[in-house]
Amino acid sequence: MVHFVNVTMAYGSHIVIDKLNLHVEEGQLVVLIGPSGCGKTTTLQLINRLIKPTEGDILVNRQNIKNVDPVELRRKVGYVIQEIGLFPHMTIKQNIEIVPRLLGWDEERKAARTEELIQLVNLDRKYLKRYPSELSGGQQQRIGLLRALAVEPPIILMDEPFGALDPITRESLQNEIVALQKRLKKTIVFVTHDMDEAIKIADRIVLMKDGKIVQAAASKELLSNPANEFVEQFIGRHRLYSGKADTVADVMSDEIVCAEKTLSLIEAVALMRHKKVPGLFVIDDTKKLQGKVSIEQIRKSELSEQDALETIGIEQICPAFENQSAREVFDRMEAEKIDALPVVDEANTVIGVVTRSSIVRSLAEVVWGNQS
Repeated sequence: MVHFVNVTMAYGSHIVIDKLNLHVEEGQLVVLIGPSGCGKTTTLQLINRLIKPTEGDILVNRQNIKNVDPVELRRKVGYVIQEIGLFPHMTIKQNIEIVPRLLGWDEERKAARTEELIQLVNLDRKYLKRYPSELSGGQQQRIGLLRALAVEPPIILMDEPFGALDPITRESLQNEIVALQKRLKKTIVFVTHDMDEAIKIADRIVLMKDGKIVQAAASKELLSNPANEFVEQFIGRHRLYSGKADTVADVMSDEIVCAEKTLSLIEAVALMRHKKVPGLFVIDDTKKLQGKVSIEQIRKSELSEQDALETIGIEQICPAFENQSAREVFDRMEAEKIDALPVVDEANTVIGVVTRSSIVRSLAEVVWGNQS
């Protein structure tokens, strides 16, 4: 999909990109990472001709971008930046529809696509009438992503899009981009300085230094076989693959305490007592996660025992994903004092549960082996 062939970018005698050869396959999410000044953002900007290379060729879908009108190229390449860049005088709907409008889409087609997009990131359609200043930073970044997806571009470029967000919002958006990518299969080139973020979202990580690629590999390969000492130091020795307890799927339990949202409150309380748990994960009839409810919520609700769980206001919860780093989830559970989290697949279907104790048991096996 994107192919760099001996690409050099220099400003006078200062070489930013040095004979770069890189291939990004269709449908991959490739993360560019490295120390400041390594050339990762420059590499991204070369793809949509925001800057032109000093030497070499860049092919997009087998076509040399030197021969493509830059305006037409950019309309077919989604671009998401840290600053978001929403137009403050336009509504959210108008912001999302900028490129479709430039391409001459009719109103019906634009409206249908906008409605489809807003549902992708679980935002209510009421936000379409609002202005950027009325949204939180995380909501604005979601709109920035939707704008990049508006005309279904085959390639999306993302330059540290979550860098300015708070940790909780950042984690939520990371989960969202992973889930969206599994559904949409876009070709994404993503720049970050955060190794944990790279490991979490990337199909392939490209680690750069001084305008060159030091190592390009899938996360597990990078963690288990770092190319040299620089790679080890940049990754951080604490992240290097230990052989077990790598992802949530390695440490989750199949013992899930779930209840359908239509379950009555008295039945829910009975289930909690039987399972000896203080709360339940709530699902719909297709096992899609709805949130969680505690026995304390039920006690305070003052509703009838026969009322359904969904009537008491199910608490939203950010789940763990099966391919997410076990260490990252454990750190979150420690920081937020969470004892258990539901584990979901790409369709938001609950497939297991991860607990602090299940992670500790897996880590103990790494250190002492399985004694059973």
